[in-house]
Amino acid sequence: MRFGEWLHQREMSQSTQPSRSIALFGCPDDTGVRLNRGRAGAQEGPDSIRKALYKMTCPRDSRWSSVGVFDLGNIQVEAEIQKTHKNAEDASRSLAQKHDVIVLLGGGHDFAAPGISGWISGRQKTSGNLGFGAINIDPHLDVRELEDGVPNSGTAFRQLLESGQLKGSNFIQFGCRENRNAPDHWNYCESQGASLISLEKITSQIASPSHQFGLQINRLAKRVGALAVTLDLDCCHEISGTSAAPAIGFSILELCQMAHVAGCHSQVSYFELAEVSPSWDPTGKTANAAAEIIYAFLSGKISQGLGKTPLRQIKKPNKTPKNIKNRNKRRI
Repeated sequence: MRFGEWLHQREMSQSTQPSRSIALFGCPDDTGVRLNRGRAGAQEGPDSIRKALYKMTCPRDSRWSSVGVFDLGNIQVEAEIQKTHKNAEDASRSLAQKHDVIVLLGGGHDFAAPGISGWISGRQKTSGNLGFGAINIDPHLDVRELEDGVPNSGTAFRQLLESGQLKGSNFIQFGCRENRNAPDHWNYCESQGASLISLEKITSQIASPSHQFGLQINRLAKRVGALAVTLDLDCCHEISGTSAAPAIGFSILELCQMAHVAGCHSQVSYFELAEVSPSWDPTGKTANAAAEIIYAFLSGKISQGLGKTPLRQIKKPNKTPKNIKNRNKRRI
């Protein structure tokens, strides 16, 4: 049985009423990438990840049977990026109230702003002000100023920091590159109190990137109750199908290991993978790498039982939130 078949059977089963669940949803839009003068193509990211993910064999771990994994499809993409972001934020907020963990499939990395914003507001409604933190795995800091009030793929974390939803002291930039960011952007992050862990620093250490990543998660988890992890695939040097393919970066295996570390941590309840552009990689390796990373996160999350306490009993696990399209047309 393939993962897609297993997932479909789990969603359609009338006898399964899981008390804990993971929801996936896609944001198939790269308007923000194009506005930031990046390579177009990330609008195809969510469905390309699904295609690769669904072809994997179903999990052997019996603990998966006690957890619901649901694919709620893609948000509605509008002509204006602000309206598309509103749909993403509404979907993220709704899913964060109904499910223990949400996974966003990008799309441009600009969706980190509405995705994390919606996740925070949704969690606040169900669990109060837990204190929220985020880790961005990315060569770019993405703290550019909005141009004429319009966001793009380089503005997400300035938006979150200036909104007040995310405190700089609870924000970590992991794997940022010294030669990929303007000095003003480094200075801005430092002025906000964000932690900047450069790729150069990471690779100079004896400990593996995943070990260092785990230490950063544990450090941040001592200050907040809920964590978000967002990963821009531009940080991987082994693939070409991204919005800005780098010559230097993390390997696919290292990113899978970091995703698994994130999944194993009970306080991580938001995971995002951005800027998969399959049209730039006819081999399909990029989509396969993205699927491996998502699978690694899911494996870690489910193996740890999603933490100690479920949010609430889910009566209708396959209900599609507002602004998300029906995904059955794409089912493999």
